[in-house]
Amino acid sequence: MKNSVAYPHLMDSGLLSGLPESDKAAFLDSCTRRFCGERTTLLTQSEPTQGCYLIARGRIEVSYIDDSGNLSIVHIAGPGEVLGEVEVLSETSCAASCISMPDTTVLYCPAALLFEYATKPELIRNIAAILHARLLRDNHQRSIEQFYTVDERLFQYLRQFSTPDDPEIQISQAHLAALMGCSRQKVNRMLKALRDEGTINLSRGKIIICDRGRIDAGADQQCS
Repeated sequence: MKNSVAYPHLMDSGLLSGLPESDKAAFLDSCTRRFCGERTTLLTQSEPTQGCYLIARGRIEVSYIDDSGNLSIVHIAGPGEVLGEVEVLSETSCAASCISMPDTTVLYCPAALLFEYATKPELIRNIAAILHARLLRDNHQRSIEQFYTVDERLFQYLRQFSTPDDPEIQISQAHLAALMGCSRQKVNRMLKALRDEGTINLSRGKIIICDRGRIDAGADQQCS
C-alpha cells in the first residue's frame, strides 16, 4: 500500500502544506517506510545524516548531550512532524539525537528527494514555519524553567509529552526529575499523588494519562 494511502493524515503535514495534492502524494510515496518495534536511534547528535524522517505514527524522543555529558530531553515529536530536514539542507551534523519510541513508524526521505522539493517556494516557506514553531517552543520551555513552580512544571511536561490520542509517556522518573530540576524522590511523590487521585497510572518506565482535563487544568494554572 502506498504511503499516501496508508497514512492519509500526512497529506496535511506542515512540511507539505500548500503543495498540490498530487505533489504531496508523490513525495510521501517516494519515501521509504520504516517500522521501529523497539527504541531505535534514527539520528545521532554531531553525526551527519543522509536524509530526514517524517513521523507516520508513534513518537520520537529528541535529546541533547552537553559538553559535560548531561542528557536533556528537549522534545517528544509526534505524527506529522519532520526531523533532520535542517541538517540535510544545510549539510551540517545533527544538532540532537532522535530515538524512536517502541511501535513507531517513520517515512525516510533521502537528501536527493528533499532537495528536489526544496526548489518549490511552498516547501521553503513550510520549513521556515517549522523553524518558527521550534523557536516558540524553545521560548516557552525557557519560561517554564524560570518562572513555573515544580508542580506546574510537572503538569506542563505531562501535557507536552502526551496527546489525547496517545496518552502513554515512556520516560523514566530520573529523566523527568532532570527536566524539572528537582530530585527523583520529589517526582516520585508527586506522581504517586496524581496516581492516587486517578489522574495517571504508573508502570515501569511509563506514565499513562487517565484524566486529560486534570492535566490541562494543572498546566494552565500558572497562566490564570
